[in-house]
Amino acid sequence: MNLVRKIIHTYLFHPMPDRVQEHFRSWILDKEHAREKESVLREEWDRLDPAEVFTVDERSYRRKLGRLHREMHVAPKARLITLSRRAAAVAAAVVVLLMGVEFFVVKHLAADSTTWLVTAENSKGRFTLPDGSTVWLNADSRLAYRADFAENGHRRVRLDGEAFFDVKRDTLAPFEVTMDELQVRVLGTRFMASHIDDFGIEEVTLQSGSVEVEHLHSQERIRLVPDQNCTFDASTGLTTVRNVVADNYCSWTGDSIVFDNMTLGEIAVNLEHWYNIRIRIESDVDPSVRISFTLRPETLDETLRIIENLTHYHCLQIDKHHISIRK
Repeated sequence: MNLVRKIIHTYLFHPMPDRVQEHFRSWILDKEHAREKESVLREEWDRLDPAEVFTVDERSYRRKLGRLHREMHVAPKARLITLSRRAAAVAAAVVVLLMGVEFFVVKHLAADSTTWLVTAENSKGRFTLPDGSTVWLNADSRLAYRADFAENGHRRVRLDGEAFFDVKRDTLAPFEVTMDELQVRVLGTRFMASHIDDFGIEEVTLQSGSVEVEHLHSQERIRLVPDQNCTFDASTGLTTVRNVVADNYCSWTGDSIVFDNMTLGEIAVNLEHWYNIRIRIESDVDPSVRISFTLRPETLDETLRIIENLTHYHCLQIDKHHISIRK
């Protein structure tokens, strides 16, 4: 085994202290032996099976890994580029699945040169788009944009998962977010958008400014004002608009949340987006009861125990994504 292959294999399959990981990242991005590094990383990627490394939902894992492989496919005639653009993306993908790196960028080198921003299942990421807009991706989310982003008078991205956007204003180039059924169009504003297959809903919550939400099949257009939420339910085909406290839907972008004498109902909304879950408050529970605590990187189970101790209600986890609060 040559030195390059030995270094990469040792790093990928053995725990390393932070200092060593930093040195490895600098070394892998150095142009020396770039082709050899790229070849080794590509081999590791092609035979990667994260299911052997950590516990995952098998069906979800197969679906996501298959999509990621397709997105990373390189056209046969595509020109080889430097390690910092291509092999570093492969390295990031390998490392994120094997070692839990929080987020990474995958560049698809086919004709459309699509860039995918991806977050791992238990992580969040903050990214700056080519136009200077900022996007926070919630856990297990993907955002795609093409190389011609911000050209031809349009700024277009596609979202699978949940994201909060702080869009840089440009009246000559509308910013568009496409999900499955809904498309959001803005000039410059702050809003949350969500498209999570497991929940069967798509939603947009406006924090400031103005957004236009369009249903792609019905051509129905809805203009939201701050503190409004638009939700499309795939099971019923209905689109609803309601007044909400937008901050409760967007608080997951921070490192902590301070619940100061907040109602259980308000806290539940915050937790839904913090943990990518849905909470049902049963009819025998008073959602207006007020409690106080600070949410930091506690596990979901730890947070549910806090709520039980403060309210004396029971928090029952129905499955991976659904919680019931009852007496």
